[in-house]
Amino acid sequence: MEKRPVFILSKTSTEKILDGFSVLVILSTFAYLAYVWPLMPERIPTHMNGQGKEDGWGNKYSLILLPVMTLILYIGLTVLSKYPHTFNYPYKITNENATRQYVNARLFMHCLKMLIVVMFGFVEWTLIQIAWGNSGALNIWIFSIVLLFILGTIIFFVIRSIKLK
Repeated sequence: MEKRPVFILSKTSTEKILDGFSVLVILSTFAYLAYVWPLMPERIPTHMNGQGKEDGWGNKYSLILLPVMTLILYIGLTVLSKYPHTFNYPYKITNENATRQYVNARLFMHCLKMLIVVMFGFVEWTLIQIAWGNSGALNIWIFSIVLLFILGTIIFFVIRSIKLK
């Protein structure tokens, strides 16, 4: 295994903004769930098929799972982003390019984390709307756009990493 330089890098202002927004979305999701909890029916959708129609049902306690999973993912990705020297890179990391690559990789993790949090928050909100009968199906267009943003983010940062080589 190659020895890579290890640096303690402070967060950039962009990373702080992305983290702040992610935390706001997570807190909002938990707060919204707490607010609507007494109004929720006992039986709610828990799964959607490829057309966005509900095909699995459960009790309202299953609504807690998605925000908890979001929080766990957020914490895990936050911890992981503190160790960019352990990430996989398509080429050798040297003392000359390490700082550039590590900052790029960390920014990628923060963007990805924020997009995942937004996507899970949207799914939670949609499940609640469907349970109330306000929406007939998960809006596949919005969901697809979020997934395209995630894919676009991955492609953007891979290209950027190659340019920063």
